[in-house]
Amino acid sequence: MSPDDLAYLFSLTNEYRSIRYDLRNMAALASALGNPQKAFRSVLIAGTNGKGSVARLLSAMMPEAALYTSPHLTRLNERIRIGEKEISDGDLKDVFDHVKAATATAKELLYPPTYFEIVTAMAFLYFRDRVKFAVLEVGLGGRLDATNIVRQEVSVITSIGLDHQEYLGTTIEAIAAEKAGIIKDDEPVVIGPAADLPAIREKAGARLVRAADLKQEVRSLGDGYFELDIGRYRNLRPRLAGRHQVENVTIAVRAAECLGLAEDDIIRGVNTATWPGRLERIGHFLLDGAHNVAAAKALARFLEEFYPHVWIIFGAMADKQFEEMIAILEPHASQFIFTKPNSTRAKDPAALQELVPGSRVEPSVTDAIHFARAHAPAGYPVLICGSLYLIGEARAMLQ
Repeated sequence: MSPDDLAYLFSLTNEYRSIRYDLRNMAALASALGNPQKAFRSVLIAGTNGKGSVARLLSAMMPEAALYTSPHLTRLNERIRIGEKEISDGDLKDVFDHVKAATATAKELLYPPTYFEIVTAMAFLYFRDRVKFAVLEVGLGGRLDATNIVRQEVSVITSIGLDHQEYLGTTIEAIAAEKAGIIKDDEPVVIGPAADLPAIREKAGARLVRAADLKQEVRSLGDGYFELDIGRYRNLRPRLAGRHQVENVTIAVRAAECLGLAEDDIIRGVNTATWPGRLERIGHFLLDGAHNVAAAKALARFLEEFYPHVWIIFGAMADKQFEEMIAILEPHASQFIFTKPNSTRAKDPAALQELVPGSRVEPSVTDAIHFARAHAPAGYPVLICGSLYLIGEARAMLQ
């Protein structure tokens, strides 16, 4: 895609606002493209946290399948892939041109399609003639998310927590109802323990499949990694760090069983899946995309178990619960460095500094990393967290 194409796309309403809109709009856009989402089977994954990890695990179990995730860390191409292969720049440009043209001719559009609606349509169009199956991660919520025009074979809801309250509701019950909106009429509905809530149970009915029903045995391998026995699957060694990933692996295994995947494929997927920017190590830096309270709590548990004291580079979006996130992480921080991701939604780091006496502000992610390299004790772990925007910038620099 040309710089002008990307500028046009990024100028549209961001995905975090899409919950305000109407699913009929995405259906109208898909119709103008010949309903590409009907050309492949799919699994649809929603949840406050964990849905990206589960999507990556399922994708690793089905390397010929398509994978659609969000957001991206550095390049739009990351969102649309088949197995490990990202969409090429040429194909990205081609599907963008087709979708953009369709927005001019589509009947019954209620409003100009949003950024997320267009990117989702691009993914569906790219997948149409290339795959028989797609693993699809919901962008926000569920009921009104652009991905929810598919008729999936399995629904997955990983967890429910407080996030995006301005769009999904201010209570766990309201958010659960929005996530339950992905459930259709006859597919199995796989849920994690933190999604075992009345709104979801009632919508799923007898089709509910609890990941927690699979027996687990967990053995630490050190440094944040574990060996697992899950159900009949023995000695699994996920490459995803953190005890919280045990739950995501179990959810993915349950979903894979519902899809009828072979045992060897399930084992291979669990043992090979990776997820950049999620407890990812680059040198003595540790990158984690924790950007809400539930994720911060999981990160704090990881730190307590494996890295009790770290330097932390932190930046957050202004609409997040940054005060509570900082309070959760502060017991593990020998030094906080606050900075600002390159986003108009980012919180001013000077305001974050006021929350932590003795903390430091650096004006950019690059400056924060340079300061940590120069002043953190030799070999001391440096955690970068608070926003996926921050992680994307840091990862590009560190690599």
